[in-house]
Amino acid sequence: MSNLQKHPLSQKETREFLSKLKDIYGLNITAEKVEVGKEKRNVYYFIDGKLSFVEDGLIPTLCFLQEHEIKLPFVVVDEGAVKAVARGADLYAPGVLEVQGTLDTGKLLLVKAKQGQIIAVMRISEGAEEAMRNKKGKIASNVHYIGDDLWKMCRSR
Repeated sequence: MSNLQKHPLSQKETREFLSKLKDIYGLNITAEKVEVGKEKRNVYYFIDGKLSFVEDGLIPTLCFLQEHEIKLPFVVVDEGAVKAVARGADLYAPGVLEVQGTLDTGKLLLVKAKQGQIIAVMRISEGAEEAMRNKKGKIASNVHYIGDDLWKMCRSR
């Protein structure tokens, strides 16, 4: 991260970026400045100096999610799952207490603790609905979680 080169998007690119966020997530946000940074094969998007999205798929960071409501399906998990997920583990059906929204394969899923805190962003696995029905099997793969490099990167500002 230390050698990350950031450059601001033009006004036109910023408008397109914010419009894309509205299309994907139903977000209506205004930004003074949107910057993009690239490192190796990662792409980082900073909104007003805060690391907000990563990759071309515009995956929201936990730092962004703490400040903005976003339209994504989510699950509430038990304490055991919170501990595992916060160490980078994938999500399995037994730890899930509640599901809001549909578990469409390949889509993003937010993982919340019982208190409502978002602890991870995951990608929904194939067969997630079936795994929930059978109360066993994998629901989603961990993409970004509290304590990972992205988290440290967005907390270090």
